[in-house]
Amino acid sequence: MTADTPDADDETTSDRTAVATDGDLAEREHALRDREEPYARATVVRREPPVSANVGDRALVTANGDLHGWVGGAACAQSRVASEARAAIAEGEPRLIGLAPDPDDVDRPGLAAFPMMCHSEGTLEIFVEPMIPATRLLVVGDSPIARSLVTLATELDVEIAVVDPDAAAADLPDRATVISTLEPDEIADAVGAGPFVVVASMGEYDARGVAAGVLADAPYVGLVASDSRADEVVERAAGLLDRDPDAVREAVTNPAGVDISATTGPEIATSLLAELIDVRADSETTVASGSGSSGGSADGESTDAGDADATAEAPDSGGTDATDDSTSADERVTDPVCGMAVDPADSASVAHDGTTYYFCCHGCADSFRTDPDEYLATDEEAMESA
Repeated sequence: MTADTPDADDETTSDRTAVATDGDLAEREHALRDREEPYARATVVRREPPVSANVGDRALVTANGDLHGWVGGAACAQSRVASEARAAIAEGEPRLIGLAPDPDDVDRPGLAAFPMMCHSEGTLEIFVEPMIPATRLLVVGDSPIARSLVTLATELDVEIAVVDPDAAAADLPDRATVISTLEPDEIADAVGAGPFVVVASMGEYDARGVAAGVLADAPYVGLVASDSRADEVVERAAGLLDRDPDAVREAVTNPAGVDISATTGPEIATSLLAELIDVRADSETTVASGSGSSGGSADGESTDAGDADATAEAPDSGGTDATDDSTSADERVTDPVCGMAVDPADSASVAHDGTTYYFCCHGCADSFRTDPDEYLATDEEAMESA
């Protein structure tokens, strides 16, 4: 069986010189996994020539939209795949996308169809699969609250580790592991970077648990303690770390858990788990948007991931005043041809009637340059209908 020959256009030739080999992609994927960074796999699953990509061609897309590999040229597929991969990472759900000169030709349930902007006008279907690192939960202590939390957490997709020098693996649910050391640096090394931490040893080794959470750069360190005891724990943890107590206090959530009027151990554990779920959702959205990690609520109130400023608002227009040089590299505008959100700092551009328009690729820029009124009229109609 003979594969179709890729289009020999300029874009294909220049793009293919930088294509990563399977070995390069495997090495990059291992590195992303080792750093526990979210990413997405993109694989070509169907093609109709003329297109430069073949079935089985693949790429990796990082959380900030960097694409490594080959799924077609910049005008044909790369910008759309990068955008859809970021959305898939943020939502944690795979998606199938289709690119065709007329999106209606491939549109069907389960597939998101988009226009193919490449001059070759072939068709591609690409499966995008987000790869999200497993969430790790570190529970410090053997109190009734700690035990209830471990039991409840086994119902979630999390890796659980318990700090308890007297516990044995047989005493815990199958999915939980035991960390028997009480040295903060050893605990942090054992659990890895960025775990969610709940400290509930009821005073036995709370300070060591808090110190371990700080060392592990935990996005959430919940401390089950009264206000007065929490202050004491923070001071002792700061002493163990030789750090400013105020900095340690900022990393700790106390009171921990959402307010559900909980009184029993299982009820308090439920409130803690609810807060963990909320903070995790907020943290994953923030990481997927390339903004770093976020911590939990410092006042014990329920956090609201829906209020997080992790996702930038969609830009209103693809154009900026041609005389305005103040556009930030972080601001995105809309490609008036294909609707992609693009960064003006490194995008193709066309000046028209005193306004500069930005594009995901030179293919879109050329289409606009040929007949700008066609795309501006479409944009105005969309604004009027809204």
